Amino acid sequence: MTLDESIRAMRLRVIHRAQGLGSVTAACQEAGISRTVFYRWRKRFERYGADGLHPRRHRARRGRPPEVPPHVERLVVGLCLAWPTWGCGRLAAHLAQQGLAQVAPSTVQRCLRRVGLRTRRERLAVLEAHSATGGLLTERTRRALRRARRQGRHVAAAQPGDLVCLDTFYLGKLKGVGKVWQVTACDAACSYGAAQILPALSATACAAFLRDVLVPLYRRAGWPLQRVLTDGGSEFKGAFAGACRTLGIRHTRTKPRHAWTNGFVERLQGTLLQEHWRIQFRRRYFTSRLQLQRTLEAFLHFYNRGPYYPTSLCA
Repeated sequence: MTLDESIRAMRLRVIHRAQGLGSVTAACQEAGISRTVFYRWRKRFERYGADGLHPRRHRARRGRPPEVPPHVERLVVGLCLAWPTWGCGRLAAHLAQQGLAQVAPSTVQRCLRRVGLRTRRERLAVLEAHSATGGLLTERTRRALRRARRQGRHVAAAQPGDLVCLDTFYLGKLKGVGKVWQVTACDAACSYGAAQILPALSATACAAFLRDVLVPLYRRAGWPLQRVLTDGGSEFKGAFAGACRTLGIRHTRTKPRHAWTNGFVERLQGTLLQEHWRIQFRRRYFTSRLQLQRTLEAFLHFYNRGPYYPTSLCA
């Protein structure tokens, strides 16, 4: 008797035993099985007869995935170093969109793990080390980096211009430039983004951004700028509030300690930090606010018109 026939005979005995005892529970306790298993066996017995009690055949498990060709692995590694803050899904989507390779995100992750670039921090560290070798960092900064490494309310809008969220963002104190602040605007209807490096954190500078950048931008697109949403910072009072009244723009503020109300622009500032500034600060040395503004404008052009951020102010 083969193993399959032995299993079929055992199951058949359990079914007959349940009929003889008149109790499924007692028969299951004797056989050491659950009633769910018993009823599954009996259903197959009633449908297919005794032959239905043979154990089912299972397919063999899939083996290891095929090895990634070397040229595809080089493409993956090169792209992840070019955009070190991108995740595996986005890297795979970009390769497919450009017609370079068709790989799954899990395959991208395996490639990066093999070369020691599994996490965002590891990829940024490689970019930082490359920039330091090229002489972009001073010896004092390199020593500081080595020591640090050792230490281890929903809002919505129906159309563009109905609601534009504004916020300021402190980039840091750069050698030769000083303290650098950025003002950012994000449209709540289409997520279109605009930003500018401020000469100083003041209401006058924010008012100039509203008057000279945002309002002309919406006029060219054919949408009236009707309302802006800000927090209660001092840079959005005084001259900024006066500019809103002069331009006929309604100015609303978030509640204290309710930063998530301004979530549109907060998310945009997170994207600018992760995908632009953290990369640029490791690639080059900035000596003026004009250089910062030019790189920011280039990234915003990619953000607003690129394949991953299909936003537009056009009607």
